[in-house]
Amino acid sequence: MRKKILILNGSHSEATLILKAKELGYYVVTTGNNPSLMGHSFSDEYICADYSDKEAILDLVQNNGIDSIVSCANDFGVITASYVAGKMGWKGHDTYQNANTIHKKDLFKNLLQRLAIRTPYSKAFDSKDEAIDYARCAQYPVIVKATDLTGGKGILRADNMEQAVFAIDNAFARSRAKRILIEEFIIGVQQSIDTFVINKKVVSSVSNDVFCPINPYLIQSEILPAKGIERIQDELHGFIEKMCQDLDLVDGMFTLQYIVRDGKPYIIEGMRRALGNQFLTVARAVNGFPWEEALIRAETGMDLSGLQSEPPMADIVGHHGIMATRNGIVRSYTIPPEIERHLFQKIDIIAPGEAITDYMNQRIAYIYYTYENREEAVEAVSHFNDRIKIEFED
Repeated sequence: MRKKILILNGSHSEATLILKAKELGYYVVTTGNNPSLMGHSFSDEYICADYSDKEAILDLVQNNGIDSIVSCANDFGVITASYVAGKMGWKGHDTYQNANTIHKKDLFKNLLQRLAIRTPYSKAFDSKDEAIDYARCAQYPVIVKATDLTGGKGILRADNMEQAVFAIDNAFARSRAKRILIEEFIIGVQQSIDTFVINKKVVSSVSNDVFCPINPYLIQSEILPAKGIERIQDELHGFIEKMCQDLDLVDGMFTLQYIVRDGKPYIIEGMRRALGNQFLTVARAVNGFPWEEALIRAETGMDLSGLQSEPPMADIVGHHGIMATRNGIVRSYTIPPEIERHLFQKIDIIAPGEAITDYMNQRIAYIYYTYENREEAVEAVSHFNDRIKIEFED
């Protein structure tokens, strides 16, 4: 009998994990509030539950013969998976306390400061009045964030007191924990480094430049590898390994988002999970490491020896979320030939006749591409929003 694995959520971001788990011989159960997500169609069974509700997922596991759990491309999923694994005595997940430390923005900033890892100065608040008092004497601009959300939700920049009050209200309204962070805004280049750690050492690593032209707090495009990564990669790996040693973290993924200013990386967020938008697809394409298999093996407590890498697909790889600049009912979108010839994968999210109701966050489709050199890729990506045409119903 096949062992049952529960993969939290079933969006396109988890689709490759679901398929890889089945390939590894598991009976795959998926969960989440939305049964229409494409990943559920690949699983063996779907059970409706809120994956951010750790007690509901624990109940699901205990009543359905689940043998192991894998997190999803969302911080709440990592925290839930760690909680359930701890209750069930399963290997492969950090402690519940450590999962919160990495994925709650205020706790993560405390960790960085304690370990003397470079990061923008920030202060956390669970009182709106105290946050507003702090904003009166803040040095602008600042970034205001909910401490417990992902995907750019609850994040706004404020250049003055009036904007700060609005951003504070927004962050408190969106935060489930009703806790926010006010952080100094530093000017630089935003990048990420995405690693796999075994025995607290980085064994595989990719990096990427990020582009956020429509929503400045939501990544729309990425190009791998990041420009100038060779100058800071060793330091970033050192940061990750230092945190792994300090917290006694388990094997698995570890991602850092950071801003490069004056040639030095300032860490802003950390994650121990698969990234959204099928990022592991482009990670595998640029360095050949079997990211999905390694993640599943790690989170189910399997042996990680003998992982086999393949030749990379290309030197320059990336993905882009096709987004509109207004709400409305989508009729179609058109990708010109000069972009189409670089694509190796495309995933439609919003079908013709469906509505965009939140254009700042919704994607119509995702495209995955390769280029021969960085300059060509940057020039192309910078014009994707102009060259990819979206038509709306009248």
